[in-house]
Amino acid sequence: MIAAQAVCAALAVLVTAYAAGGALLARSPLARLHFLAPVTTLAVPLLAVAAVLAFGVSLGSASVVVTAAAIAVSGPALTAAVGRALAAEAGADVGKEPE
Repeated sequence: MIAAQAVCAALAVLVTAYAAGGALLARSPLARLHFLAPVTTLAVPLLAVAAVLAFGVSLGSASVVVTAAAIAVSGPALTAAVGRALAAEAGADVGKEPE
């Protein structure tokens, strides 16, 4: 169990470090935005798995899973909304606003 949680936590840290490094090297805000995807879709669930393995099945681990699921579900939509706002601010044609 300890090895599995260490592997999950280490992978989450590596994914986050990769994304942070890429965001530092990216030149435009829209390019930086792409580096949020690995964090929300890989690092957060990996860290949630590590936390569940560490705490066991409990109310605390359930709250970690619910939070990670909320981030994983809402992350792509929030990233798309921020990207659309950045593109509109830069003067790009983003089409008509959603209803």
